Amino acid sequence: MKEYRRSIGRWRLLAFVLLLCVVALLVGIIIISFVKNRQLEDQKIPYCSGKEDINLAEPTVPSVFHDLTAVEVDGLMKYLHSQRSLNLVKPADAKVNNSYVYLAEIYVPPKIKVLDYLDNNDVKPDREAIVTIFRGDKRPPIVEEYLVGPLPNPSNLKEVPYHRQKIPFNLRPFTGPEWGFQMYAVNAAIHSTLYDLVFESFGGKFIHCDDKCLRLVVPAPYSPAVSGVPHGRKTWFTMVRLVDVFFLHPLDFAVLINFNYDTQNIEFEKVWYNGQSFNSLEELAAGYSDGTVRKTKVPFPSKNDRTFSKMTRRGPAFQNEFKRDPLQFEPDGKRYTIHHNHVEYMGWKFYYRMSPVSGPQIYDVRFRDERIAYEISLQEIVVFYAGSKPSQMLAEYFDSCTLIGIQDKGLVPGIDCPAHATFMDTTFVAESSKEPIRFKNAFCLFEHNSGYPLRRHHSHSKFSGSFYEGMPNVVLTLRSVFTVGNYDYIFDFIFFQNGVVQVRAMSTGYILATFNTREEAPFGAQVHDDLFGNLHTHLFNFKVDIDIKGKTNRFATWDITPTSRPNDYSAIPNAHYHMINYTREVKETEQTGAYKFDFETPKYLLFYNEQEKNAYGNPKAYRILNKGMVKQLFAEGEGNEPAASWARYQLAVTQYKESERRSSSAYSYMDSSDPVVQFQHFIDDDESIKDEDLVAWVTMGLHHIPHTEDLPVTPSPGMDLSFYLLPYNYFTEDPAMASKSSVRIELKDRSKPKDGVRVIRYGPEEEKQCVAHKNNYYDMYMKYPEAILETGSS
Repeated sequence: MKEYRRSIGRWRLLAFVLLLCVVALLVGIIIISFVKNRQLEDQKIPYCSGKEDINLAEPTVPSVFHDLTAVEVDGLMKYLHSQRSLNLVKPADAKVNNSYVYLAEIYVPPKIKVLDYLDNNDVKPDREAIVTIFRGDKRPPIVEEYLVGPLPNPSNLKEVPYHRQKIPFNLRPFTGPEWGFQMYAVNAAIHSTLYDLVFESFGGKFIHCDDKCLRLVVPAPYSPAVSGVPHGRKTWFTMVRLVDVFFLHPLDFAVLINFNYDTQNIEFEKVWYNGQSFNSLEELAAGYSDGTVRKTKVPFPSKNDRTFSKMTRRGPAFQNEFKRDPLQFEPDGKRYTIHHNHVEYMGWKFYYRMSPVSGPQIYDVRFRDERIAYEISLQEIVVFYAGSKPSQMLAEYFDSCTLIGIQDKGLVPGIDCPAHATFMDTTFVAESSKEPIRFKNAFCLFEHNSGYPLRRHHSHSKFSGSFYEGMPNVVLTLRSVFTVGNYDYIFDFIFFQNGVVQVRAMSTGYILATFNTREEAPFGAQVHDDLFGNLHTHLFNFKVDIDIKGKTNRFATWDITPTSRPNDYSAIPNAHYHMINYTREVKETEQTGAYKFDFETPKYLLFYNEQEKNAYGNPKAYRILNKGMVKQLFAEGEGNEPAASWARYQLAVTQYKESERRSSSAYSYMDSSDPVVQFQHFIDDDESIKDEDLVAWVTMGLHHIPHTEDLPVTPSPGMDLSFYLLPYNYFTEDPAMASKSSVRIELKDRSKPKDGVRVIRYGPEEEKQCVAHKNNYYDMYMKYPEAILETGSS
């Protein structure tokens, strides 16, 4: 019994000892884990960051190039509504026969005053607004434009100093007061007069339509130049089915509407149905009823996510296992600064703004503190269509009439721009009473690696040494994107570290299609069941107010021509050797400076100050290289062509004039016989362009014959156009040689190649480690229905 007790005691003691060991082991594990976690915490790689200088707040003292501020808009509107002679009503309450403010934007002061202020420390010019007022209350009604200032507390208004002051009322863009009641009346008239025809032919209705709705959309202005009616205001409307997206669901039905201001009525002047033309709705209804009209029947399409016109994902995936897209990030933070609307980056400085009429603009563009251009700005987007149906045949769009700048409804991070970009808002005064309209994310600014080297060379020569040196091409891009009806346009100003500026335009979005019929065949191609993609031409015009070493510039061409000379080294008698040479030609007047590309006479297009030459006698110049040229094929003076007379030239050079601020206007699409702004007149007066302040007007474009791969949406590859401002003998060498981003690889000892190589980097010897900030795209996108989708429907 005693031995049993001793045995029990020994086991208890052993168990207690084992328990102590287990407890000690657990304590040790906890301590080790804690210490290890503390060590890991101490070694945790931080998120990438750096000192940044971004200030997007609205300034209390705006620059001469800044858009109207909220304080200025408030003062402007109070002043305008206090002027009894203007007889203004609030835009929200306006009807066509009222007087109301249609548009207001900053009026950039005359260039000479701005340069005196910027360069000579002269007094800062007053800030003024240019205000457009629709005077429907007058007889006859007119459109008036005024300069109002000084802001923010105006005390006077005066007529604009360029183009005619009294603009015919019929040239004004279509607006809310006009569309609202009148378009409802158009739809109601068709519904009541052609109910049977519409329902039987197209399977839908205009009113009480449930999920089978029809509408009249896509106006194609029928300008007085085409119709022959001097004061007409007519528009073709095409019937579509309201299926996502209706641009790809047109029907063979259209009406020509005359918006007759004198009678305050709308008139149906023509009706198009199934390839037949009629003089009224009643004439078509009678013919449909008695069987004399050729009928058609097109079933209403079903609506689902597989509808060909929708952009929802479909088709076999490219990856079995999804892997995320590659991303770029900024390891040391942003390398550019923004102060309100002024940007600085790698030797570059410029201001940016958004014109509500014509879109993006940059001013006072400097590299290494020398002004390269005073202004680079979009002037106009034009699309000319072709077709057998009148609505497409006469569709010639001047997008300024839609207010290009206001069609920038916001950019989505990670898609429209890299996620690390800086996004900037813009404000507009457009049919608004007091508060400016703010559009979120209208601009984005980002730096990115283009994916190809700015320069590189790999030497294998034992005589010059085996080495490699190269530099990544990292650029800064200012981007804005506009959705003008069916098309989306992407515009970039790109700044390279070697003093080069690139201006790029890209097209995407939906094609403007028509119902397929045999008659359309010469004008495009069938792209889907009952759907025809019509041939059209995209045209873009830009203003480049180029100032090289001051305002006194010349425009010259370096003309490349074939030549030959005797070949004294040939065994063939009288042999000649053929090659090319070039000659220099200074353009004296504006007509000689209007350039049309010819493959037989290739040229360099150069701008320079004759007094500024390099050590070798060459002028320090900048070259314009247009890589987006197109031949505009319309006959000069025919139809709407005069309103786009800038498209006759790939580049035109004129003497700077305050009265020639823009090559187009918001009124161009409705009057081509006598446009408010006639660009050809800029050239016809044939003023001197030798040693003058010069402006280059650059036109780019492309012809687009739609194809099946344009469905559902035209992709951007192949739809991109660019022109460049390239330094030409301006610097003593490539200015990007100063960049610390280049890399050199060379032998440690040229006499002992086997000793290996050394890598020379001009940045910090030790690169700090960091990880990119996580981008929660779901949260990022969820912020956008309010910021983008709702403004997009306004």
